[in-house]
Amino acid sequence: MHLTLLILLAWIAGTYALHGAGFSATAIGVGLVAAIFVVIVVHELGHALVARRFGIKTRDIMLLPIGGIASLEHMPDKPRQELAVAAVGPVINLVIAAILYAARFATDPGTLANELVSQMIYINVGLAVFNLIPAFPMDGGRVLRSLLAMRMGPERATNIAASMGKLFAVAIGILGLFTNPLLLVIAFVVWSGAQQEAAMSQLKHALAGVPVSAAMLRRVEAVTPDQPLEDAAALLLRGGLNQLPVIDHGKAIGVITRSDVASALAHAGPAATVATAPKHEIVEVTPADSLDSVLERLREHPDSIALVVDEGLPVGVLTAEHLAAYVALHQRGAA
Repeated sequence: MHLTLLILLAWIAGTYALHGAGFSATAIGVGLVAAIFVVIVVHELGHALVARRFGIKTRDIMLLPIGGIASLEHMPDKPRQELAVAAVGPVINLVIAAILYAARFATDPGTLANELVSQMIYINVGLAVFNLIPAFPMDGGRVLRSLLAMRMGPERATNIAASMGKLFAVAIGILGLFTNPLLLVIAFVVWSGAQQEAAMSQLKHALAGVPVSAAMLRRVEAVTPDQPLEDAAALLLRGGLNQLPVIDHGKAIGVITRSDVASALAHAGPAATVATAPKHEIVEVTPADSLDSVLERLREHPDSIALVVDEGLPVGVLTAEHLAAYVALHQRGAA
């Protein structure tokens, strides 16, 4: 739950109080908003559970004032699987609306309970319709991409869906200038999401089929578990690195980041060893692996690096930043 969501609930409660609403009315208003976010959690859990059915893990689910985000390790490569993951969220909202519609007949017309159930029906239908807008990064954009990808290449399908997202962002941004400023925030999120999807698609396309050996850094800076933390800090600063592999008796056992080293230094001091610092899982690849597959694995482990191993020996490293720099350099050379 993002801090801004708690701020939103406090702001709603304060607004009710400033307008002279009693405790009961304020509690009902805040409770209704909280119920909406419970529905959003269920919506995002639907994405997570279907993704898990296809072997894709979910890192976390973040609740924001404009909705929820299920951070999947990656979207399925198969269009039909992506269609299932994307469509399940809006379907869940429609199922909830249908259940509430049936439950409304158990309440007396004109009562508070009847009114609250009616509002939740409209909200769930509205969430389903909004999410099915065929533009990134809404579920509808992913549905559109998956349907297009069944007939054309994934890159072209992504570009079309991303363009739809940008057009939608411009439209609601213009509407927000004359109506509700919240629409400007939504427009920014939609535009950023569409841009990010398009950029990632272009990056994967540029890296497809290129071997790791073409882009890896052949100088391997590493530390051992029994080295002092100050050695790791010096290596990170001198090389302008963000991560370092930890190698124990020739075997990679993890990755430490700048923040890991800083945290361990603050708690244990410079004389402590690298073994006292928290470590992240390392990604091992070979020189013949494809760069686009390495990119996917690095996205699954955002604090990690790819250690290139050949016949059991580390011969190079790769980071997401190196991959992006490699693509930018070659695109500039081709221009």
